Amino acid sequence: MVLQSFESLKKRLSTTKQAPKRVVVANATDEHTVSAVMTLFKENMLMPTLVGDQSVIVPLLESLSISKEEIAKLDIIDVTGDEEIAFKAVSLIRDGLGDVLMKGHIQTRDLLKAVVNKETGIRQQKVLSHVAINEIPYFHKLLFLTDGGMMLTPDVAMKQEILKNVLSLTKQLGYETTYVALLDASENVNPKLQASLDAKEIKEAAKNGAFPDAVIEGPISLDLSLSKAIAKEKEYTSPVAGEADVLLVPDIVSGNLLGKSMVTFGKGQMAGLVLGATVPIIITSRGSTTEEKINSLMIACAI
Repeated sequence: MVLQSFESLKKRLSTTKQAPKRVVVANATDEHTVSAVMTLFKENMLMPTLVGDQSVIVPLLESLSISKEEIAKLDIIDVTGDEEIAFKAVSLIRDGLGDVLMKGHIQTRDLLKAVVNKETGIRQQKVLSHVAINEIPYFHKLLFLTDGGMMLTPDVAMKQEILKNVLSLTKQLGYETTYVALLDASENVNPKLQASLDAKEIKEAAKNGAFPDAVIEGPISLDLSLSKAIAKEKEYTSPVAGEADVLLVPDIVSGNLLGKSMVTFGKGQMAGLVLGATVPIIITSRGSTTEEKINSLMIACAI
């Protein structure tokens, strides 16, 4: 099932009979984060565990017009100190007491340090990678952009792990076939561009069955990935042309620029997840809106 928009995802969640996902929030003292969590809590999509300074969390909930009766239903774990909060939040996930980990008012490095700890962490796959899920007016379905947030300059082996992570996500979301564009400046292989050579190698691996339930094209330019009209004009033929679900970028700079352009210039909406741990992790930037956090929570709750 292909997702056209975040609204269609919300409708699907509201009609699906499943137990609310248990969301562990690391340092739940950020207004936008807590507001997003409580919005979906009221819609019975999730059950939050709020980790942090209780003397700050409770007044924050009250300022958001959360009643004392609702606050009494919440699991609030009183912990102070970023490292201690991160350790506790990750421990809850590791002990099977949470389905989603969400960053609150805490340094990303402190949370991820706890996540990747070899003895007490929750890392599962070879790499942790970020996927931005974008809804833009120009395109007819959600776009999964990876990796513009975690891996700096991944080599071809790392790119294949990033691809495995995002394909696991789309499969859990119900996609029978995922169309993947391995982005480059051109659709022609350029031996002087590493991104181009990597795309060629990954496509060959796909032909040999490395990525079942996916149609992979690359190297391919962004315009061909998103526009059937441009593909027709250029006489370019591929099932991915104009139908990409996943945009795999060469490095964090290109991914970050493309993702922010979709939101800033393209008037798009965004969600974001870190994949590769035992549960999805929501790590949004300090500038993220409540809407972005709600979108991220909905994606996480759908898998």
